[in-house]
Amino acid sequence: MMPKGFRPGLPLTICAQLGMIVLVGLGTWQARKVGPKTDLLASIEAGLAAAPIQLPVHLDDPTTLNYHRVAFAGTVLDRAPVKVFATSLSGKSGYHIYAPVRKHHGMVVAVNFGWVPFHQKEMPALPSGDITVTGVLRTSATPGSMTPPNDAAGGNWFTADVHEMAAHWGLRTKEYYHFRVFSDHVGAADALPQGGQVRVDIPNDHLQYAITWYGLALTLLGVYIAFGFKRGREG
Repeated sequence: MMPKGFRPGLPLTICAQLGMIVLVGLGTWQARKVGPKTDLLASIEAGLAAAPIQLPVHLDDPTTLNYHRVAFAGTVLDRAPVKVFATSLSGKSGYHIYAPVRKHHGMVVAVNFGWVPFHQKEMPALPSGDITVTGVLRTSATPGSMTPPNDAAGGNWFTADVHEMAAHWGLRTKEYYHFRVFSDHVGAADALPQGGQVRVDIPNDHLQYAITWYGLALTLLGVYIAFGFKRGREG
């Protein structure tokens, strides 16, 4: 039973209840995401730390090996490399260099051989002929809402879309894998291109968001109670 001095009024009570429902609901929604996101990041860390596995001949669902280390032998095709605008792991502007490598007893893989800076005038030498690639498998990139479309004819690439790159190289759908592989760095530490450019940009801020929403709910409850007693004293 509420004290006699507590008189918030029906309209305020209804608004406070609705606000509490919304805020607690948002907090719970974020709290439920903490576990799955933590498991995802743990899976990525395990995949990146594990020894490379041989790239399967068939991989219908690339997400099953996303962020996992793989290795395969193949032949670099005689196609012009694709330079995709990108930053290095240290945040410097430049390009990621992609070239097609036909897996022995398999299809073509779009291989990211590494990063080069904008000021690099000449294309650094890429591997040729028969090679062995060791690196990290990643799904095809998707553009953000503000990312310009790729201009293959003009050589302006903003997204490493495997399907667009394959079309640019004259490959048909069943001639290439629908994922890409980021090659490990090869050669001297300062050699170009700089391989191993795998970035893990998956924030896990759900716990902070949950605490924020629950905190706002408690604040709303406190304001509601304080106002109710204040109104009761004044009435």
